[in-house]
Amino acid sequence: MRTLMLIVLFVILSILVAQIDSLLYKTDLWTELKTLLGIDPGSNKWMVYAFLLIGFIYSIVSGIKEKLQKLKKIGSFE
Repeated sequence: MRTLMLIVLFVILSILVAQIDSLLYKTDLWTELKTLLGIDPGSNKWMVYAFLLIGFIYSIVSGIKEKLQKLKKIGSFE
């Protein structure tokens, strides 16, 4: 569930920022999405994607840990 929420939150915020940019710069939404999500040489946008990937992996690992703890709790009869 955390993984889904991370993806949904990223998509919604990306679309919101692109919509604001398209209104400010009087351009198309798709053009602003390409500009926002594109990685240009020399920019530090890769850091955003790296930390997004770390958060994505962390949410998957914590979800698996939680499932394993629930399975251990069910199997212990206590």
